[in-house]
Amino acid sequence: MGIQTGYLDQVDGSAHYKTDTTALLCSVTGPIEPKPRQELPTRMALEVIVRPALGVPLTREVEIQDKLNSILGSIIVVHRYPRQLCQITFQILESGEDPHLFDSKELVACVNAATLALIDAGIAMNSLAIGCVIAVLPESDGKHIIDPTDEQLRNAISVHSLVLQLVDGSKVVNNVLLLDSYGDFTEKILFEVLELGEKYILNKAQDFRKLIQERIEASILK
Repeated sequence: MGIQTGYLDQVDGSAHYKTDTTALLCSVTGPIEPKPRQELPTRMALEVIVRPALGVPLTREVEIQDKLNSILGSIIVVHRYPRQLCQITFQILESGEDPHLFDSKELVACVNAATLALIDAGIAMNSLAIGCVIAVLPESDGKHIIDPTDEQLRNAISVHSLVLQLVDGSKVVNNVLLLDSYGDFTEKILFEVLELGEKYILNKAQDFRKLIQERIEASILK
């Protein structure tokens, strides 16, 4: 996994996020003055844009945008910025999955990148949102795979996208912000996925915090 914040100029915050198979850029601009139709009297409006690696945004990207808007609106202190706008833009560089069949890996990567880019922009947040994708493979393969490849997604019995809201130094799970599951699975498998995902996300959160701390220390030394 490769992460770099402060990746772009001319924006308030940004992050380059890359896993073994998926890569994207996230930029944050805000708070800024919104257009009259975007203005909300008591909170900050969010404008989320997802640009695919190939072609133009379609219904798939609109659905991802809607999910991101809901997730990110839960971790930003939106009422601190009445009548303001925050633009959050994603450029997918490598999807890592067949966009005609899946959107799980892009969605989760966007969540993780946005969390870092919002911190880089200095936007007030009440928590962090971090996610992962887990594929449940046939019994012959005998295991659940975090961040599966496109081939593993195709062969999976079920696929689960999990995003958790973390508080108290990112050591406590406050809420499940997203659980998208499809395929065939039992309640037992779902609980196994949740347990595995929680452990993975809590560990990833500490990596995020270390990265943020290093970024802050580097900016102080400049």
